[in-house]
Amino acid sequence: MMKDVLKFMVVLAAAVMVMLLVRTYAFTIYRVTSDNLAPRVMQSTRVMVNKLCKNAFERGDLIVFHTDSSYIGVIEQLPGDTVMINHQEYVLPDNCSCHDCDCLENNCYLVNQGKGQTVVRQQEIVGAAYVLHFK
Repeated sequence: MMKDVLKFMVVLAAAVMVMLLVRTYAFTIYRVTSDNLAPRVMQSTRVMVNKLCKNAFERGDLIVFHTDSSYIGVIEQLPGDTVMINHQEYVLPDNCSCHDCDCLENNCYLVNQGKGQTVVRQQEIVGAAYVLHFK
């Protein structure tokens, strides 16, 4: 009897560890707290975030990014695109400023948050977001 309880506890502990590892490093679920991106994403909608997907985005992709808090937005412009900010043209960086490497560390995206646009650096992206439809 005690041996069965011990086996159950070990299996339960292993399952909890695997779940924590997956939630920390691979996938997690966020709840949207505003209607800024309506009708695409409504308030209280849950989105699954693929933390393994942090680059190779296209226009229209939904992402979660983290600056001082976590935000959700839609990519509007990609690295290398020219954008207008305060009546000035800027090119979104598409490579490292050292120009000696091909790292994607300083890639920037123009992201629409519904209430406005913001420039998001590659390292601020948590991952690609996918709307979950529950009934």
